Amino acid sequence: MYKPPLPEDDEPQDILEFSYPARQHRSSQNGTAQHRRIPREYRTGELPGEPKIKRASLLREQQEQQARLEAKARQETGNAKAVRKPSPHASGTSTLRSETGRSRAIQEPDPNTYSRRPRPETSSARIQREPGAPRVRGARDVSDTILIARNRRSSSTGAYAPHRSAPRPAQRRLAGTSSTHSWRSQPRSLFTRKQVITITSLMIVIIVLFIPIALISKQNSSLTYLYSTPGVDNTQPAVNGQSPNRNLIIRPQDTDHPAPPVFATSAYLLDADTGDTLYASQPFMRLPMLSVTKLMTASLAIEQKGNNLEQRITITDAMSNDISRLSPDSSLFGIKKGEIYTLRDLLYGLLFVSGNDAAIAIADAMGGNLPRFVAEMNTKARQLGLYDTHFVNPHGLLQAGQYSSARDLALLGFYSMGIPTLHQISGQKSYHIPRGGNHPERFLINENQFLWWYPGVDGGKTGYDNQSDFIQVMSVTRNRHHLIGVVMNTINWWTDMRNLMNWGFSSFAWISPRDVDTRYSIPYDYLWNFFARDTKDFTIPTADRGRYYVYTGQSISGPILAYFDARKGLQTFGYPIKMPAKSASITSQQFERGTIQCDLSTNTCRQM
Repeated sequence: MYKPPLPEDDEPQDILEFSYPARQHRSSQNGTAQHRRIPREYRTGELPGEPKIKRASLLREQQEQQARLEAKARQETGNAKAVRKPSPHASGTSTLRSETGRSRAIQEPDPNTYSRRPRPETSSARIQREPGAPRVRGARDVSDTILIARNRRSSSTGAYAPHRSAPRPAQRRLAGTSSTHSWRSQPRSLFTRKQVITITSLMIVIIVLFIPIALISKQNSSLTYLYSTPGVDNTQPAVNGQSPNRNLIIRPQDTDHPAPPVFATSAYLLDADTGDTLYASQPFMRLPMLSVTKLMTASLAIEQKGNNLEQRITITDAMSNDISRLSPDSSLFGIKKGEIYTLRDLLYGLLFVSGNDAAIAIADAMGGNLPRFVAEMNTKARQLGLYDTHFVNPHGLLQAGQYSSARDLALLGFYSMGIPTLHQISGQKSYHIPRGGNHPERFLINENQFLWWYPGVDGGKTGYDNQSDFIQVMSVTRNRHHLIGVVMNTINWWTDMRNLMNWGFSSFAWISPRDVDTRYSIPYDYLWNFFARDTKDFTIPTADRGRYYVYTGQSISGPILAYFDARKGLQTFGYPIKMPAKSASITSQQFERGTIQCDLSTNTCRQM
């Protein structure tokens, strides 16, 4: 077995990148040389001071002769750098490249455990030259130089033992070198491009989802109870089915006029922009809600179908059977078995003419059957915080267990008017259903009379039991100010709702359905005797035995009222235009044609 000579010195050499088409020589059993070509380039390590030793060449004479020829050629040309071309006859020689004139070396590849980078702990070997041959600058000796690690020979057998390369130490990048050699030393970004895109997409999705949730939370929080100390408003203790006593903070919109009295058993005024309670009269009393129930029915139907209101609904046997159970005097849209209507048509029939049959058709189509749809209505009521509301049917006919309160109906009005389609339908005055679907042509008129004469009405729903119980949920917008008003169980709906809205908007310009009805007919005006009682001198009794003048929104009471009546009232003083002013024992009030002042200590009054 061939053993290379031991190193003669440890002279440091610069180790640079080197290409070497190495051949591996291995002796066979018969002593003939077998050559196996390794089809790749090997590079020496780039560590300075890497020792090398010399290996005897099997073709020494050919190599030395080649070296002499190259040295002679370079001396003649005076070229400082020379590149030796391998001889075609020296099949076992190496292709060498010189770049700096200093000796270069490559590591002989081991066929079994080849390591691309040699260990730094190596020894160098001097390159032997032919005695007397001149040394040419930049020329390499023809003897192949191989880097072999110091401890690659076994101490016991002396056999050649391959080594494992040690990890290369980090090298400083030289100026002017390519950045591809030092990519590991370059700072890496915290996130990859794919991670950045993923994180950005998630943030966009979160923002898109968060905005609607935040807006809904703001609306719901604005309608939450605003508790305060007792006595803030005129809520009553629990009587006649009213829920436990709760107090609301009332923030009146108008402080220049007294809160108006109402004929209604229960009333409520909500500022839909701020969520403030502007007016409350027994707001938690549980009373029949009648056809205002249809606001919840329409809300659920539109929510389920979204903008797909053109869905065709056929009146089935089940729907026809449910409709046949309605009372004979029930308000009907007029649908029959086998007819086909769109959901939009049924919604107009539900809200315009308060069709109880339309409510049944919608409930059966959307919920599968009436009980299931009613259960969905009650679930929605709990979600909206309607704690004094319970549904038994989808139309609102009187039935045990079906009730609501003024405060809850105000929240239901706020929610339903927040659905654009429902808000739009309830605010229209007329609708045309063309012939088709086995039904005749239909023309519908909105029976919400408040819509026809009071300025700013843009939606709502009424309920009526053909006796003395009238209910209203009205949506009115003026100058971008949105109010929701509710009156329950009233005998004079136009006066009550007008007084609430006038007070909420701080606007008392005289507007009367009686006057409007003389110019154009208000639908179903005959049911209210054409509003004959609604004159400027109409008054409402107040709790302190006074008198509230609807025309100016002011009231008179006490000694001022007595003096006013004793002096021919309106003929002498006109209508009250200011609230009473009190100072010590003196009280006074301004009228259109003068002021009445009374001394409470002497119980005497005079005109000023």
